[in-house]
Amino acid sequence: MVNVYILDMINVFIPHRWNNNDYSEISELLDRTKFIVRDYSVPASSPFDKIDKRYNVDPQIQRQIQYASVVVCSNRPANNNGMSIDEIKYAISIGKPVVAVQITDNISRQILMLDIPVISKRKNSLESWIEYNIN
Repeated sequence: MVNVYILDMINVFIPHRWNNNDYSEISELLDRTKFIVRDYSVPASSPFDKIDKRYNVDPQIQRQIQYASVVVCSNRPANNNGMSIDEIKYAISIGKPVVAVQITDNISRQILMLDIPVISKRKNSLESWIEYNIN
């Protein structure tokens, strides 16, 4: 008899700003987990040509979030305003599980107000949270 192991695949969206290293830190953490990660975040190498300012979250980004199984953000206070927090709020509004990884010592006021769990920046913490929150 041959044992077949099915690897867990997850679709992830990481709300971020390019002026800090949060995206790369979260990506590297995800890469160390046991999951095969399909990243639906907007990459620096291929940003959307045009963002529609009529929406809090551009429909192109909404689509990326809809594909995600989970949204993983940073706890950085810089997320208090702007596109990142709007993306997080959109994810919550459509029922996506959202977790914040503790990148800095200070936690975003918005992350706290939205009651988003903040986990330590450890592989085991993220794996456990994903396993518990993704069906």
